[in-house]
Amino acid sequence: MIPYAKMFIQNVIRFIGCITFMIYVCSDVAVTQKTGTKLDPDIELHPADGWYNNLIHPDWGAIDSQLLRKSKVAYSDGVYMPSGGDRPNPFRISYEGHHGPPGLGSLRKRSAFMVYFGQQVVEEILDAQRPGCPREFFNIKVQPDIKEPNYDPEHKGNIEMPLFRSRYDMRTGLSPNNPRQQLNEITPYIDGNLMYGAGKAWTDSIRELSEIYPGRLKAQDPSVPIKDSFPADNDIRLPMANPPPPREHELKPVGRFWRLGNPRGNENPFILAFGVLWFRYHNFVADEIHKQDSTLNDEQVFNLARKKVIAVHQNIVMYDWLPNWLELDINGTKFDMPAYYGTEGRYYGYDPNVHPGITQEFQTAAFRFGHTLVTPGTWIRNKNCEWNKLPIKVPGGSGEAHAIRLCNSFWNPQEFLNSSSDSFDNMLLGLSSTRSEREDHIVVPDLRGNVFGPLEFSRRDLVAINIQRARDHGLPDYNSVREAYGLPRRESWEDINNYTITDDDFPLPDDRNGYEYINNSYMGQPIANLKELYGTSAPDNLDLFSGGILETTPNGPGELFKAIILDQFLRIRHGDRFWFENKDNGLYTEDEVNEIKNITILDIVLNISNIEDKDISQNPFRVDFSSPCLHQPEQLRANTGDTVNDTIVLENCTATQHYDYFFGKQSSAVSFALSFLALGLCVPGTIAVMLIMAWFKNRSKAATRRRQTIKQKSSEPNTHFAVEWVGPKDGERNVKLKYDRERKKIHVTDTGRKVLRMIDLRHTDKVNCRLSVDKGCCVVSIRVHGEIDLVVRFLDQVSRAEFLDGFCGFLRALSITVQNYEMKEDMILKDATTKEQRKKLLDKFIRIVCLQAFRADTVDTSGLDADALNQVSKIQLTRTEFAESLGLKPTSMFVRNMFLMVDKDRNGFVEFKEFMEMFTILAKGGADQKAKLLFNMYDLRGQGKMSAESFTKMIKSMLDLSDSVLDNDAIKALVDSLYQQAGLRQGEKMTLEAFQRVFASEEYADTLEKASLQLQGAKREWQEKGQQSLVKSFSMRRKTFVGDLSELEEENDPQESRQSKLILQTKPKGVPKTGVLKHWDRFSKYVENYKRQIFWVSLYIFISIGIFVERAVYYSYEREHVGLRRLAGYGVTVTRGAASGMMWTYSCLLITMSRNTITFLRETFLHRFIPFDSFHSMHKFIAAMALVFTVTHCVGHGINLYHISTWSSQDLNCVFREYYRSSDQLTSFHYWAWTTITGLTGIILTVIVIIMYVFALPFARRNLFGAFWFTHSFYIIFYIFMLLHGMGRLVQAPLTFNFLIGPVVIFVVDKLISVSRKKVNITVQKAELLPSGVLGLTFKRPLNFEYRSGQWVRIACLELGESEYHPFTLTSAPHEEHLSLHIRAVGPWTMNIRQTYDINNRGGRPYPKLYLDGPFGEGHQDWYRYKIAVLVGGGIGVTPFASILKDIVFKSKSEAIRFPCEKVYFLWVTRTQKQFEWLTDIIKEVEENDPHRMVNVHIFITQFQQKFDLRTTMLYICERHFQKICGKSLFTGLRAKTHFGRPQFEEFFKSLHYEHPSVKQVGVFSCGPPPMTLNVDRACSDMNKYEDFPTYTHHYENF
Repeated sequence: MIPYAKMFIQNVIRFIGCITFMIYVCSDVAVTQKTGTKLDPDIELHPADGWYNNLIHPDWGAIDSQLLRKSKVAYSDGVYMPSGGDRPNPFRISYEGHHGPPGLGSLRKRSAFMVYFGQQVVEEILDAQRPGCPREFFNIKVQPDIKEPNYDPEHKGNIEMPLFRSRYDMRTGLSPNNPRQQLNEITPYIDGNLMYGAGKAWTDSIRELSEIYPGRLKAQDPSVPIKDSFPADNDIRLPMANPPPPREHELKPVGRFWRLGNPRGNENPFILAFGVLWFRYHNFVADEIHKQDSTLNDEQVFNLARKKVIAVHQNIVMYDWLPNWLELDINGTKFDMPAYYGTEGRYYGYDPNVHPGITQEFQTAAFRFGHTLVTPGTWIRNKNCEWNKLPIKVPGGSGEAHAIRLCNSFWNPQEFLNSSSDSFDNMLLGLSSTRSEREDHIVVPDLRGNVFGPLEFSRRDLVAINIQRARDHGLPDYNSVREAYGLPRRESWEDINNYTITDDDFPLPDDRNGYEYINNSYMGQPIANLKELYGTSAPDNLDLFSGGILETTPNGPGELFKAIILDQFLRIRHGDRFWFENKDNGLYTEDEVNEIKNITILDIVLNISNIEDKDISQNPFRVDFSSPCLHQPEQLRANTGDTVNDTIVLENCTATQHYDYFFGKQSSAVSFALSFLALGLCVPGTIAVMLIMAWFKNRSKAATRRRQTIKQKSSEPNTHFAVEWVGPKDGERNVKLKYDRERKKIHVTDTGRKVLRMIDLRHTDKVNCRLSVDKGCCVVSIRVHGEIDLVVRFLDQVSRAEFLDGFCGFLRALSITVQNYEMKEDMILKDATTKEQRKKLLDKFIRIVCLQAFRADTVDTSGLDADALNQVSKIQLTRTEFAESLGLKPTSMFVRNMFLMVDKDRNGFVEFKEFMEMFTILAKGGADQKAKLLFNMYDLRGQGKMSAESFTKMIKSMLDLSDSVLDNDAIKALVDSLYQQAGLRQGEKMTLEAFQRVFASEEYADTLEKASLQLQGAKREWQEKGQQSLVKSFSMRRKTFVGDLSELEEENDPQESRQSKLILQTKPKGVPKTGVLKHWDRFSKYVENYKRQIFWVSLYIFISIGIFVERAVYYSYEREHVGLRRLAGYGVTVTRGAASGMMWTYSCLLITMSRNTITFLRETFLHRFIPFDSFHSMHKFIAAMALVFTVTHCVGHGINLYHISTWSSQDLNCVFREYYRSSDQLTSFHYWAWTTITGLTGIILTVIVIIMYVFALPFARRNLFGAFWFTHSFYIIFYIFMLLHGMGRLVQAPLTFNFLIGPVVIFVVDKLISVSRKKVNITVQKAELLPSGVLGLTFKRPLNFEYRSGQWVRIACLELGESEYHPFTLTSAPHEEHLSLHIRAVGPWTMNIRQTYDINNRGGRPYPKLYLDGPFGEGHQDWYRYKIAVLVGGGIGVTPFASILKDIVFKSKSEAIRFPCEKVYFLWVTRTQKQFEWLTDIIKEVEENDPHRMVNVHIFITQFQQKFDLRTTMLYICERHFQKICGKSLFTGLRAKTHFGRPQFEEFFKSLHYEHPSVKQVGVFSCGPPPMTLNVDRACSDMNKYEDFPTYTHHYENF
């Protein structure tokens, strides 16, 4: 039904069109009758674009109409693939069928004037030369054996002449029912497109538009007489055809041409001459009209002149030129054209059903008949019958020639016409006197081998192109076209042309010479050649162009071409409503028509030039042989070197030249390499800049610190301030040197009196001092046997001298000799023994100790050669090194005693053998042996007894582990308890047996026996290989602890009136897994801990891949018609996919930067599903993905730009339609990269990305945080350039905005919220550097700053960046006057802020101020809403609970404050309580001020499950007794119970139900690392499965 419906609609449209046409004709006649004047300006003119010329079929004859077909479609696939695939190579056909001797003149006296007039007729009705877009190659393979033309002189065999397929209607070529149809880009009507252009814009651009010279076309100088005027220069750069002139083989600007209506009117000087002819004639007619009626304005005069010129052109073409073209018999009789209103034939007047469209047969073959008539040039004659001599302008050539050579004048048309004032006249006289080539099969070399081509192939074969073009258009063979035009088939080759040449055919006797006609057969030889070439008995597969040319006779085109040409022009005439002879259009009166018919081409020439009637033939289309003045001296013969009067007639054509767009004159290769090299070097260059900046900054900071420190003068005696050089990696630090004469030591401390190292001088009698002699002479290196060198720097030489005086005096007092050596500073530093060097040696020491102690033959011994063993055996450990190997402080009494015990020879050092003996006992000894070792540590005199005082000192020394301070009463109580267990009286000396009864009793024997010694630097597996039992010792020992400690829970809380039902147990640690199970266990735990993050990251990756794939597929298949992929390959699909990936990822980064939005959302229920706390990590992950897409995009564009740089500008203009490139400019790489908005912004974006990413590296964030923050602020510029990058519309409409709009709105609103907050400078009142990298800040509380415990704030340090905010939980309570934060240095910013507030780095300067933003709420602030609240803190995650605990204490003291919470359980999970001593103080305060025992604290120390050694074993035993006596923990000094290991939350939550059976809801608040909060969450979920249990509501934050 659809086809019938379509047909019905078309018929309705045609019916309406007929009615419209009838109404128009009637009204038009009425207007004509009414106005009746030939100067009537209110007339309808030819539409410039051809639309609505035919009112029934408005699109017939319009620009970009499809070429018509009279013959069948012969595409090889029936749709679009070229035909003729089985036919011979076009070059071979060109040579065999169209090659011949030059200089054969027309047998019917046709002139060059007629030939080149015919070329401008072609360009009036037909323009189908533009290649399709995207470009489709249909190259012709060069035949190496063909020497004319010789395109492959080196016989490479792989040369192809480039040829693109024609432009076509993109709606066609889709199926056999809709095969590809090519387009005619101008109207087929003779409607003045040749003179005025194919559109009003073009017409207006070539008009004078002046009331002074009304109606004229624009001239170079309008005041010059018309007969001497020329069109204006194309200084406005009309888009005329502008191939490179093959003579110079270079691109030239289009502005050198003259403004004409014909875009191809500047192809050669001959067709340009006709362009000037019609330009002058229009202005001549315009002046005549203005003279007749001066009241007409410019527009009216122009339209009337245009109307007349078109009519005159129609008349000359149809009734003067065409008859001479179609047929001229031996008598000069031309073809008799049917009359417009004739009675013969099928055409009569204007017929709206006649389609004027150009046929494929006409375009590709028939009208190319004129190529056989084209001359290799033209003679130039003046009015005095003098044949001019012209300078030869071939590059490298010299001299003169008589004629203009066609092949060397392509696209250099103005050279001759501009040479003199009479050049134009001489050109017309020469054209009329030059006889065209013979009407035969031969095509001159200027076309057949030397026609212009693209820059990469400057000369081409037009005959081969003609043949290939017909195949491109899918035309059938010669015989099929004959049948289509109603002509009989040629059954044999000989039937094609049987014309016999006679002497009568030769107008001049010499015309017989030059070509031998075999058997007087006019086409016998070429027919025979092609018959052999095609290899068929009948011309059934003969190409149309060659077949039609072979029909040619001296009279003109053969039967087929004449039928095609005549049919075409008749349809043009009868299908044109505006034809001048159409009486119904009302354009012309009878008198006007008669006047037009009487105007000849000669009349026009005489009116617009200075030529007189006697100077030119009466019919310029034919050469007049009656006068030597009107006839050329001789026929032009190409490539013969003929001369006349010793002057060459025609110079030779320049040779074919090629051009490599990438490596050519305007080389892209250099800029391509340099550009990518520069961008590539930007990465190491930026890294180098970063490193240099960091070096200068650290150097400046060190110098500043050095100056500030060294300038200080100590008030203490024997004390000096200096800067110690620690090593190449560790750099420098500010130190204070103090001489200790009593102990014979040098103490090295920081400015805060923290001991850094000690140099023991008790066992040496000589000290070496190395003094620098350059760079200010301020460095001293002190070398003591067995010690690491002490290298210190002073302010100047004077300060160093002061130090040396005191130091030498100190050594003299100790009877120690000083030897001074002077050296260069660099040599001192190079030769110094540093801590790092010593550490490497000690690592070898520990490895060998472990190997020998455990005899672990399977342990890796790589690197332990004989030299290493010898070196290690000579090592002597200092007391400091000994302490560090045990992981203890060198000032500890425990270390002192053990060192003295091991140092048997009392030389102040522990040798390898001594250390080995001690370690062997600790590694493999029994309980008695270990107890004896510990006893001997404090029985230094070896008496076998230990006084009560010594025993007490032993207990105190072991408290060093926990840094606990107990009063004397508590220690006395503990000692009494231990004495009682040993069975001794007060004050009695402790014997070894009694000591073993306490520490090696049956109760603790197994525990002590399994205790070892954890060495710093030794691998755990080495220390576990000694005994099989050690592998299982962890869980066994910890079970013992748990069992023992659980028994004490009731005893330690005398405040409880009833037995507690709480169960607090730690998780037993199983045997470590190995191999695959170990990795699988690690992987499964990671997935379990980070499942939400993994889900969102995976989802994001899938979305990103989807975006990439969608664009890649789109540009691979759905955008195939654009041609970009064909040009650049599939690389363009990758770059477009990467581009979309970049838009997506870089847009998402804005979301991760919207802190206020994230803060708001994390307080909603969404935080259970989205890990908002991981947004910083997500930001880095997305940035990494964006970088991958960016690198892919850049590399892909490098490949794409290489391909693009190998194409011409005109070819690329069709692919990048939004981006125009002048035809004289090569599309080199540097053009695309450095002069287009897309390329330039792309380079800038790449540089910005490199800078931002390099300065975002951890190194930069640690050392150049200001530079990191500054470069990261480039994101604003980045997004601006990102938008500009897409606005170039090089490939597609910009899409960046589509991705950015949402994130930008969110980000801008988020920023506005931040900006709206008032910034107040807050003074930091106190800054403490706490253990484990924690910084404690106390600062002034702003007015009206209200908050609740558990809330957090964002702070910015003014020294680190005023807009760089970071979130931290408040550790102060709401009732306190000041605010406090505890910040752990784990990242670049936190590390930097810790250094910033380090008093050692301030140099007396005040602390920098802060900006405060907040407070912000979170789930922890709701702890008081639940009757039972459980607070679980892990690591630095205890910070919110510090505030809560303080708040609890404050509220519990006040009777006025009431809140629902009745009991709070605080579970503190920490590696060691020493990491957070500040929290210990808070817990102490809670215990002291919590009379109602509202808070129940439990401390879980996790480090002991890895480091359960001799020290902790002994301390455990003491802990057991200490808790019994004092009710406090030996480790923390708190009533809070201390557990070893990680808590079992399930059992604890179960016990809460039995402890508080009436409670229906328990609030659980956890804060810490994800694994811990995940375990808490899982335990809550398990408990919520029980019906009778309370609901456990879990709130958590991760740090």
